[in-house]
Amino acid sequence: MRIRTFTLVSVLALVVAACGGEGAENSTTSTAADPTTTAPSAQAMLLSYELEPGTSFDYDVDMDQTIDLTTSGDTGALGEEELPGDMSITLSGTTTFQHTVSDGPEPGTYSIAITGDFSDLEFSGTVDGEPVDSSEIPEMAEMEPVDVTVVVDEQGNVIPDDSGGLGEDFLGDLGGLDMLGQFGMSGGPGQFVGPPLPDEEVAVGDTWSETIEVPAMPEDEPITTQIDSEVVSTETIDGSEVFVIETKTTTSPIEFDLAELLVGFLTAFVPEDATDEEIAEMEALAEQLRFAFSIDETVGEMTSWFDFEAGVTKQAEYASDTHMVMDVNIPDETSGEMVEFAMDMAIGQDLTYRLTGTGA
Repeated sequence: MRIRTFTLVSVLALVVAACGGEGAENSTTSTAADPTTTAPSAQAMLLSYELEPGTSFDYDVDMDQTIDLTTSGDTGALGEEELPGDMSITLSGTTTFQHTVSDGPEPGTYSIAITGDFSDLEFSGTVDGEPVDSSEIPEMAEMEPVDVTVVVDEQGNVIPDDSGGLGEDFLGDLGGLDMLGQFGMSGGPGQFVGPPLPDEEVAVGDTWSETIEVPAMPEDEPITTQIDSEVVSTETIDGSEVFVIETKTTTSPIEFDLAELLVGFLTAFVPEDATDEEIAEMEALAEQLRFAFSIDETVGEMTSWFDFEAGVTKQAEYASDTHMVMDVNIPDETSGEMVEFAMDMAIGQDLTYRLTGTGA
């Protein structure tokens, strides 16, 4: 009895599907500023995004992204033929992303098509101890062009699609390092630019919080993301007064072992007239099978310069670090022998967005 091998992308897609399903619950609280300690330079107001359908926004994005990877064992366990044993890669430079606005599926929502590529960025680093440049980056580190569509409401909250969140198509569209960054919930250029806004008036010194819970695997604790924001000051950019908003996003640790799920797939195909030997083989396989995956607590920090008159983010700076580990023990597709594979990966990124143009 054999298990079909999985590519790295398909494995991550399974985990995303397991932790990104429907049923996310949100709760928001706001805290007014103490007028004795804070002197707002702009009056309290209700903030919202004003994104006219048919318009587009061009953002220059400065990127500095690193990935440190170590692997051991048989990479063939995941269907990967050329996964390095040790890799330290840096991606840096400036690229342009365009956000095109159209009507969302419901009143008060916007559909944002985000496109861009990484052709102007430079790679550097080492793979298995040998230096590499942009002409010889490993396949898993390649950055595919971004072409995704997200739906947000007037407060900038992302609305899940009908499939219930981030699925395999989403991963395929992002690809490479950017896909891994997104999977780590660490943000990326293929996302809406700007913080989620409160549903009541705020001024300088006011804070608000949002908690998002996403169901994880059955019987596991839900994955919780805490988003805390504060208007820290006002500034002027290109003649427009803006709120400077600091946002901290904290996502709880994620741990899964997909072995039970894989065994369930296999047992569904065991014939009713299976012999005692075949049943014993399945039981032995279930005891040895291991497909553990974990992501440490992920913290992202963003500063946004929000034009409250125009209802758009003019500039944003984002930084985050993600650490993930995979530990696998599954049968080889050809020989049927158990093969082990382990991966340890850390991703860090610093992104700066600058609104450079709008159009119809």
